[in-house]
This record gives sequence, C-alpha cells and structure tokens, in this order.
Amino acid sequence: MVDRDRVEGSGGPRHRSARDAVADHARGLTVDRRRELGSHATPEALALHLVELALRHLHRLPQRVLDPSCGAGSFLLAAADALVRRGADPAEVVEQRLEGWDVDPEAVAHCREALRRWAAAHGVRRPVDVRVVELDALDPTAGPAGSVDLVVGNPPFLSQRTLDTARDVARREQVDARFGPLGPYVDEAAVFLLVAAEMLSPGGVAVMVQPRSTLSARDAGAVRDRLLEVAAPVAVWADDGRHFDAEVDVWAPVLRRGVDGDRGEEVEHGVEVHWGTAADAVDRPRPEPGQSWGPLLATALGVPEIAPAGEMAPAGAAGHRTVGDVATATAGFRDEFYALSAAARSLDEPGWGPQLPPLVTVGMIDVGRLDRRRPRRLGGRLVADPRLDVDSLQTDAPAVARWARKRQVPKVLVATQTRVLEAVADLDGQMVPVTPTVSVEPTGAVGVGPQELLAAVCAPPSAARLARDAAGSGLSAGAVRVSATAVRALPLPSDTGAWKEGTDLIAGLGLDEEGRRNEILHRFGEVMVRAYGPADRDLLAWWWPRATGRRAGGADGA
Repeated sequence: MVDRDRVEGSGGPRHRSARDAVADHARGLTVDRRRELGSHATPEALALHLVELALRHLHRLPQRVLDPSCGAGSFLLAAADALVRRGADPAEVVEQRLEGWDVDPEAVAHCREALRRWAAAHGVRRPVDVRVVELDALDPTAGPAGSVDLVVGNPPFLSQRTLDTARDVARREQVDARFGPLGPYVDEAAVFLLVAAEMLSPGGVAVMVQPRSTLSARDAGAVRDRLLEVAAPVAVWADDGRHFDAEVDVWAPVLRRGVDGDRGEEVEHGVEVHWGTAADAVDRPRPEPGQSWGPLLATALGVPEIAPAGEMAPAGAAGHRTVGDVATATAGFRDEFYALSAAARSLDEPGWGPQLPPLVTVGMIDVGRLDRRRPRRLGGRLVADPRLDVDSLQTDAPAVARWARKRQVPKVLVATQTRVLEAVADLDGQMVPVTPTVSVEPTGAVGVGPQELLAAVCAPPSAARLARDAAGSGLSAGAVRVSATAVRALPLPSDTGAWKEGTDLIAGLGLDEEGRRNEILHRFGEVMVRAYGPADRDLLAWWWPRATGRRAGGADGA
C-alpha cells in the first residue's frame, strides 16, 4: 500500500501548472453540463493512490496506459508521475505510453494542455505530441482489444433510471451488440468496466472509480458476471469520504486479465480490500458468478461475518427454509407509486376519513413499530395519516386498484432504505403499501403467520446477511436497499423455541410502551441471534445501535 504522506505530497509546486489545466476544465463545466456528461473531476491524491494500487498488481512497467474517459487528465497525470518515479523518460511517457479518449472536445483540449505542461515541468524542452483524442469508448471501433497494459479512469456516472441521462434506443442496441444483453438500467460507469476489461492485454490491469451501487445492484449483475470471465477483481478500494461534488459514495475495483486464456486467473485467489489509505489490506474470497460483490467491502464497513444460511442451524434442527418458501413478496412499480400518491388523502385534506384504508410509506416503518401521524413526503407533498381514496383510485387507475386490493391481506411491510431491516406486521390486512415498501404475504405454511415472519425479517442475522450482500446499494453511507427478492432469500430461524420467544417479544414493540421499548428490543435481538445459531455478541453489538437509531437516509418516493 502506498504511504499516505507520499500520496498527498506528490505533485508539488513543479506539477501545479499541469494540475491547473485540470482545475480550469472543472471550473468551466456548468452543473447541467456535468450532469449531462456524468463528469466529476478526480482529486489528485485519489488518482495517484489508485494508480499506485493498480501498478502493484501489474508486475511490469506498462507500455501503454489508457484512460477511455480521460476528462481533463487527472488519471493520466497520476500515471505519468508513477511511471517517472519508476525510471521512465518523461518525453517517452507522454508521447508513447499515455493515451486518452473522451467525447467532450473541451476536456480533450484541457487534457492535452495538462500533459504538455507536465512534460515541460519535467524538463522536456521541445513540443510534445500527446495521444489524446475525441473518441467514444463505447464505439466498438474505438481501439484494438487486448492491447493495453493499464486502463485507468473515472468514467461517467450516468444513471439509466433518469430520463436526461439514460441511453437512447440506438445506444442500448450498440452496447448490447458489443457486450451481450446487460439490461436496461446498468449505469454507464459499469459498462466502462467492460470496455476496460476488453482492452487489457494478458496480465494487464484496470482500475476505475465506480458508484458504490455497482457492487451489489441487481442492474449491474450481468456486468459483474461478465468481468469474472474476462478480468477478475484482485483488489478493491473504498473509504467513507465524499471525493466528488456529486452526492454519491464510490469505490474502485482493480481488475486483472488472465495470462493463460480469457479468464481473470491469477496466483492470488482472493481479493485485497483497501479501506482508505490504511496500510493493512484484508483478503476476501473472490465472488462467484451470480453473487453480489457487496461482501468484498462489508467487513471494511463494519458488518460482522455471517455463516452461510445452510450452516446457521444448530445440530438436530429442521432443514433450511427461506422467507420465499412460506410467503410472497412484492413492492410494486412506478405506476403503483404515482397512482397511490395521487389518490392519497392527508389528515387535513377533504375526503380523508378513518374508514379509508391506511397507506404505509417506507418512512413510517421502524423495527416492529409504525408511525403514521408524523408528516411524511408522498408524491411531492407532506401527508399525515394518509388514507387511500378507493373510489378515486378505481376511476383513475383501475389496474392499480386491483393491485391494492390484493395487498389487503395479513402481511409484513418492510422498509427499503435502512441500516438494519425494519418491518411491521399488518394483522388485519387493511393497510396498502406505497411503492417501494415491500409487502410480505404468508402463503399459509403451518405456524408461519405475519408475526413469525416479522420476527425473522427484523432479526439481527437477517440484517447482517442483507448488509453484506447489498453493501453499497443504499442512498446514504451505511444504508442498504432492500428488494423483494432479497427478502424472499432471507433464511428462517431453525431454533423454533427461540423463534417463538422472539415473535412474542416483537409483538410488544408495536404497543405504546416507549419506556420499555429499548429493553424489549434488546431482548428481542438477543433471542433472535440465538434462534439462528450460537450466540454472537459481535453481531448483537453491531445491530443494536443501528436498530435504535434513526434510519439512514431514504425517501418515500419510487
């Protein structure tokens, strides 16, 4: 691991003129232009640190270094510094070893200028011919595959769930034709990982900044599996800082292409996890196809180890079952959210009445308790004790009205942006969940009703399992996104006696006993840890402050 002082101290006054060209470009971008390009300048110290980390796994001096989304040149300057420190000639570095592509002509101009200033600062007294061009890296004719030793960069973060940054039909077809079907919602930044892997020569290494969501988001699953076939992760970096003006947590994988075929095999079979600039790295098992990469960072994020579901049962316990074996789970889609929001009636609005079905948003849900009185945002307005105007919904959105009626059964309602799993039981079956609230509905298995499911979902082992698999998926640091699929995959307890005790305890949390709530909640946590296996004090210590604190982030919208 590169020394922290060396990282932050590199590129002193003699390099400053080159970095000024990068800064000039960043200052010149308007907010709208930044959003359109998904462009955010990489801090100098971070670029230097990631390049050094990648070079540790390259095992040779790179002959060709490419940044396929170079912007104004932060990563190329970092690579130039690293190569010169290893004895390369400055003129040769900028003219023969470095290459940058970008779709923004202004960024290309600033990058060229930055590299020329860097060369001059390193004693090159003649004009240099830099290889920085205006080029779209997702164009399949952009460059020959398998020819780059080191790929670096901070690619554009372009969410595909927002209309102004989503790929158009032609762009989607172009990406799918090149890499195979990836799904409509994979972020552009994740696609650049595939570009990087494709460009690598045997034994070549890539490092690219990514939104933290690519670790575990279902939308990025096809990208993760494709990478395992071509250039597998050998290290990952992350920390708890916000390095960009974009409000997004980031990480960076270090990928290495295999030297004997197309698979990313290497002598090391694990993945180094680097948190910040700490000297020590933690080795984690390499993920398998179909798995989330969230567990790579879960330990660094403080999530305790959790045994595989099939190993959690004590000796002699019943066979392993999941929530999906005894219940269905659904969260609806945007159509349900917008229609229910429009048909919602707040306590202070005409048409509200206690006889109308209660609406439940994720912001109302705590562990075993529901707060419907405090005003929450719903569809752009504040509502208190919202009720569903059934007649209005039937008139305006009959399909959603049918969906809402199907949800009016005894169930468990689960919040979807949370630090631990938070859920409440609807024993009467009158409540209607507002997307993205997950509705978990028992299918009639003997002895497993809403209260039993509530205890299983809110249990500390369930929270830790989700936090490991979904690390990085939340809207804020420490939070995770809960999907219906993830809830269905949660294992059920095998110690039925402890499960019954936990069920009785969590039933009391919905009562108005604020003075005893924490006492009951702590006892519930202890019992449910035991319900899944041997007592684990570390697991309880991790879960307890998160269960008693406010939920991290999360909006009530779709």
